[in-house]
Amino acid sequence: MKKKNALFLFIIPVVILSQGCKKDTPAAAAVATPAFQAYINTTVWTPDTIAANITYNAALKTKVFSCSGVKDQKKVEIVFTDPSPADNSGLTIGTYNVDATSNLLFNYSTQKKDNGGNYVFEPFGTVQPNSGTLVIAGIDTVKKIITGTFSFTSSKYNYGQDGGIISIDLATVSTGTIQDMPYTFKRE
Repeated sequence: MKKKNALFLFIIPVVILSQGCKKDTPAAAAVATPAFQAYINTTVWTPDTIAANITYNAALKTKVFSCSGVKDQKKVEIVFTDPSPADNSGLTIGTYNVDATSNLLFNYSTQKKDNGGNYVFEPFGTVQPNSGTLVIAGIDTVKKIITGTFSFTSSKYNYGQDGGIISIDLATVSTGTIQDMPYTFKRE
């Protein structure tokens, strides 16, 4: 019996000491995925102000998704007209390219001071056909969130005194993500 008590008295301190020696394992930090983000040229850009909505026009039978983000005197806008509109708060899942129609429009703007001294967003060129893609990957019409990707290149033509193009400036908006971005829905 004395051997059992001695063994017990030996094991208890060992267990207590081993518990005190355990290293704390840091909990995995949750990293929030931004709802709207892209690379502008080669710099990651995550807007601090975002807005998204889907508007169904019953008279015209059109549905338009528009979203925008603003930060650091830069603004990115997407306007997409659903090719298969239904009178609901969803969108047709698919891949869409900028073409000669106005079904998909991208705009990259920078903030400038106008002649009146007011700060306004001025478009940086235009997005030409085949220079932009929007992928609508998923939409949850109950939670009203949308997920997808986008990319586009905006071209700004610089003209000489004779009216000819002397150079072209490009702004590339790439690896754009729309991740569980909340949106509002309205009928007109």
